[in-house]
Amino acid sequence: MRTCYGSVVNRAFAVLALTAAVAGSAHAQKTSPTPRPADPGAATAALERAVARYSDGSAHSAAFVQIYTPSGFATARREAGTVVIQTPQRVRFDYTAPEKKIFTYDSGEGRFFSPEDKQLTVRRLSEDEKSRLPVVFLRDPADLGRQYEITVDPADPSGISRVLLTPRVGRPELAWLRLAIDKDGSVRELSYQDTAGNKTEFRFEAWQKGKARPAADFRITGPPGTRIVEN
Repeated sequence: MRTCYGSVVNRAFAVLALTAAVAGSAHAQKTSPTPRPADPGAATAALERAVARYSDGSAHSAAFVQIYTPSGFATARREAGTVVIQTPQRVRFDYTAPEKKIFTYDSGEGRFFSPEDKQLTVRRLSEDEKSRLPVVFLRDPADLGRQYEITVDPADPSGISRVLLTPRVGRPELAWLRLAIDKDGSVRELSYQDTAGNKTEFRFEAWQKGKARPAADFRITGPPGTRIVEN
């Protein structure tokens, strides 16, 4: 087993499938994107477009690029693969570069499989960890409004609305979360930052709608001989 395995698993669950573990304290300085004009109606409308698009029971898939930038560093780590989201709250990330691995989420439980290590790690995710998954696309805007202050930029010429969610109660693991939502409800970007300044960004391309996938696709078990670790 590689010596870096422990840190890889921590990153997988702490910042959504293999980003780096939260590296600061709750007292670290909080940074946030440029303040946005408050327009609850426009923000709600954008979020409702996303909910309408992704909550039809189909399997929605896209190619993604994940970019992780540690606080204080200019160099970012890039990973890529495909993602699938499906109601009620199911997610699957298949990473293909720079190495293969799988992360799934269903019913509050995250599963991370590393083919190279032949190990499956199973973990109940915290509320902050779940909020950073694409299941946020499926959340009722009214529910989000109770947990976050929601603001939005005016839509750009292409029709994309950039919605910023800032926790109403301070959280060391999440300073802000931002969604870029197209006029058809598709989500182009999901980004977030913790209070230590570590930033993660997902860029999605070419969303496609397909037949619903079986529940087992979102609760991976690994091939025979896989070592299972629960934490």
